Amino acid sequence: MWRIALAAPLCIAAAAAAAQTPPAEAPEEKPAEGVLPAPVAEMIRAAEPGQLDTIAALARRTQPQAIAEIDALVSEIRAAHEAEKQRRQALATQGFTNGWEGEAALGATFTSGNTDQQGASGKIDLVKQGLTWRHRLFAEADFQESDGARTRERYGASYQADHRFSPRFYTFGFVGWESDRFAGFTRRFTESAGFGWIAAQRPRLRLAFEGGPAHRQTRLAFDELEPDADRSRSELSVRGKTNLRWTVIGDLIFTEDAGFIVGSGNDTLFANSALTTKLVGNLSTRLSFDVKHETDPPDERVKTDTVTRASLVYKF
Repeated sequence: MWRIALAAPLCIAAAAAAAQTPPAEAPEEKPAEGVLPAPVAEMIRAAEPGQLDTIAALARRTQPQAIAEIDALVSEIRAAHEAEKQRRQALATQGFTNGWEGEAALGATFTSGNTDQQGASGKIDLVKQGLTWRHRLFAEADFQESDGARTRERYGASYQADHRFSPRFYTFGFVGWESDRFAGFTRRFTESAGFGWIAAQRPRLRLAFEGGPAHRQTRLAFDELEPDADRSRSELSVRGKTNLRWTVIGDLIFTEDAGFIVGSGNDTLFANSALTTKLVGNLSTRLSFDVKHETDPPDERVKTDTVTRASLVYKF
């Protein structure tokens, strides 16, 4: 009995002491061995080239469990910086004839029976991208015959140079030539200059707007009954244009070039919309729709001309 009496106060005292003792703190969680926290990795990637060594040294001190991963990330970033440096040096030193890329498109139509029709169209689009300059050369031809009579004959060529002075803005100079007897002119020159704005520049989407003053000189195609008529026209105009390239899904790409030339005489509105998808290698197929509207064509010709075509496209 005396043992029970002696043990009871001891148990009560032990319970009271346990109740007053604060619970042990949970051990601090540490990153797994060899795992670099995502915020630290992003900090290293965002470092300027001159700050990379300092940021990497700080990361090694605070994340000793991931030194090997930090070293690998730094090596990857340095390799990317070196590749970009070499690319910029190559662009800065290449000649005008080097660095061109582009595509050639060819389409044809043949029908027989009550009406025999043959048509062909071709386009060449070349682009050279430099550090701040971008050059574009474009040429096209389109003709069609119906029962031996020519029903469409159009040719065109243009050159444009863009100079980007900020990530979103650029200046441009444009000169173009076109001939379309069925639209009422044998030749028409257009010169334009102005400013452009890149509204969107992402891997799957590019959208740009540009505009400025323009000057057009036109040689009209009057018929033989009016040999003494004044065939020359010259006018100041305003030229505006949009350029859209959108990768819809996979290899399916939608493009659209649309614009206007508005002046004191005949105004022109135009648009080219196309869907292009890859076939094999550098070969693609394209379905396009062209529309062109002249507000005051000569000899009461039709104001709006549309062409729908399917073409094979080769990229190089």
